[in-house]
Amino acid sequence: MKSLRDIWAVARYELFDSIKSRRFLVVLLIYIAGSMLFTNFCISVLHKLENEITNTMKLDPASSPGAVTEAIMKSNSFRRMVIELVKDKEVAMDLLDVPPLALIYVGLLFAFMPIMIVLSTPSRIANEISCGSAKFALVRTSRGAWCAGKFLGQALEIIVPLALSAVGAWILARIRVPDMAGAEEIVAMLVYGGKVWIYCLAYIGLALGVSQLCRSGNQAVAFTLIVWLLLTIAFHMSRHYAGDGWRGGLNIVPLLVPIGHRLDLWRSDFSIVLPAVVYLLTLSMVYFSLGYVFFRKKNL
Repeated sequence: MKSLRDIWAVARYELFDSIKSRRFLVVLLIYIAGSMLFTNFCISVLHKLENEITNTMKLDPASSPGAVTEAIMKSNSFRRMVIELVKDKEVAMDLLDVPPLALIYVGLLFAFMPIMIVLSTPSRIANEISCGSAKFALVRTSRGAWCAGKFLGQALEIIVPLALSAVGAWILARIRVPDMAGAEEIVAMLVYGGKVWIYCLAYIGLALGVSQLCRSGNQAVAFTLIVWLLLTIAFHMSRHYAGDGWRGGLNIVPLLVPIGHRLDLWRSDFSIVLPAVVYLLTLSMVYFSLGYVFFRKKNL
């Protein structure tokens, strides 16, 4: 029980300390501004496409913005095109069932959240080791509880920008295309935002796992960036070269990297989403624990 209390105390302090910092404010502004700007850009592109389609086909102007887009997404020809692009009918049909606004917002998060975490999170443990402040905390609690509290604090911290960026993007869309930003859309954005949060936990585990091995924040960021790039390259190479015989062993690689489970989080079938969630939580703990194996014996 004492360890759990210590973990929660460290997590609470980590969360409040992060929220008060300029770093958190900058990250929060990047999340909100980025999601709103990207949403605004996509809406503008959709408007132009709708106008071009209407003019080319000599149709009457749509009764409301976004009406043409929704009609196109429901058409059989568009669905066949998406199936051809995705190469998986079930995945394609699940993607087509996601509201367009949620598809835009969540697609942006899946693409950019990992790099944001890789650049902002690794320094949290390494900086305290380098300046010596970690020694004062470790007098009152164990290294395991301190590191676990750091992980929990970082996991809770990213909930705020995820939620606020979703609300910001939805409000903007509500102003520009009211018919495409209703209750269904904001619910979908928050539900898929929760899936993105789980996806991000693996990268937080990776970042803090590397951070436990380093003595400076800059070094931790650099090494985490390198590891992230290597994992991403390994995933894409394994997908490209996997095949029969010994190449079949390359199919294991996507199971060991977070990006290998990203597509499953888009699915609506709980029996597919649940294993992906379990894998991602396991990867976060494995990455984090590998760093702790060395940190627990490290001379501070």
